[in-house]
Amino acid sequence: MKNVLLILAGTKTPDAMIEAAAAIAKKESSRLVAVYILEPGKASEVFDTFTDIGFIGDKPTTELSESLMKDYRQRGYEELGRAQMKAMELGVDFEPVLEQGDYVSAALEAIEKWSVGVAFAVRPKKKHLINYFSKTPLEELIAGATCEVMVFDEK
Repeated sequence: MKNVLLILAGTKTPDAMIEAAAAIAKKESSRLVAVYILEPGKASEVFDTFTDIGFIGDKPTTELSESLMKDYRQRGYEELGRAQMKAMELGVDFEPVLEQGDYVSAALEAIEKWSVGVAFAVRPKKKHLINYFSKTPLEELIAGATCEVMVFDEK
């Protein structure tokens, strides 16, 4: 019996993805593992954007950095809670996990650690110019995964 993995990270998870993952876990009588990945680099991206538009100065305070990470972590708990609610509705065994690290590395480690048969990931709306010249993190995840990866577009 292989587990089903929901990979959550910084984007609003589509309800359809949570429902599909829980439905497969129910059908296969397997556990639904939801991992929310906190990427430390995300705070820097926010600072860069705010600095570029003149909202903050060149060097953000430690308090601002801590506040952003606290908000990010809270969002992670909320996303994990949404997945848990769906698992409970369907009577599916559920395991919430909050990880900190690089998206691709943390997701691949979760696939191995939890003996995953199918993983679910979100394709972000936002395209960065660099993604046109190199693989996106999602493409790296799919290439490195030892299981099927189902992809849903961000809301």
